[in-house]
Amino acid sequence: MSQLVSLLKTCGVACTLLAAAIGIARAQAPDDYPRAPVTLLVPYPAGAATDTAARNFAPKLSQYLGQPVIVDNVGGAGGALAVQRLLRSKADGYTLLFGTNNETVLIPLVNSSIGYKTTELRPIGLVGTTSSVLVANAQLPANNIDELVDHLRRHPDSLNLGHPGIGTFQHLIAASIAQRAGVQWAHIPYKGASPLMTDLLGGQIELAVVTLPSAVTYLNQGGLKSLGLIKATRDPRLPDLATINEGNSIKDMDADLWLGLFAPRGLPDSVGAVLHTALNRALEDTEFQAAQLKMGFSTPAPGPADSFATYVAEQTEQFAKLAATVQAD
Repeated sequence: MSQLVSLLKTCGVACTLLAAAIGIARAQAPDDYPRAPVTLLVPYPAGAATDTAARNFAPKLSQYLGQPVIVDNVGGAGGALAVQRLLRSKADGYTLLFGTNNETVLIPLVNSSIGYKTTELRPIGLVGTTSSVLVANAQLPANNIDELVDHLRRHPDSLNLGHPGIGTFQHLIAASIAQRAGVQWAHIPYKGASPLMTDLLGGQIELAVVTLPSAVTYLNQGGLKSLGLIKATRDPRLPDLATINEGNSIKDMDADLWLGLFAPRGLPDSVGAVLHTALNRALEDTEFQAAQLKMGFSTPAPGPADSFATYVAEQTEQFAKLAATVQAD
């Protein structure tokens, strides 16, 4: 009898522990997610290409989550302010980041004082990719990369290049171009693509590396001129746009800017699974694909839950090598 009593006590303890574990798991991973609106942080001002892409994406994410998705622009510090706000929020799936490789990967690599690392983010999924292009004000007396390099060699330090902040994708790519070509220009940081584009069109600055969606309208209208697409091959949608590698000054440059959905590290796996499923359904949505294509973004095929995390890790390693070779002016 004493053995039976002891066995029952042991079972009781084990069952209590099991029940507690189940209770904790349920608290961490609610089955009714989402049950309230979701905030989607955009790290750049309204009107920027990233903002427009986010506003195309938010209604689709809302449709497949079954809750409103509210876009909240948090610009500043090259996008880092939005990441900082995300990491101050609860890891419950109700605050997300519509991020780029700028603030999620690059800034932490070049600015240790920014206060966060890429590993503090949980990648949910890739949303889109786009090419970048070196552009110039229409009045600049250079029509391709070789003419630009020749101009700068004859007039050293005569040009200003704008970018969204120290350590951003645009800054590092522009600095890499100057380094490879053996020329210099002044780097002028801006708080976002919109004020940068205003000054570029107005002639306050002469050069910038911008995303193709940000530039294509102005290129077509003649307000800007392309000095080279930062791609290994031409874009089939814009076959007349030469790559930067087609000149004699620069070779082997190929770098995309991408968009992705992130949450804070610590997000429950069940919530991550719901978000990933909704994102994949958005990627399959033909209306969303058409909106992305119109902007100049390519929509990736849906993938497994861990594929974006692997991609972000690879990008971090790739850009760490680039950041190490480029001086953050």
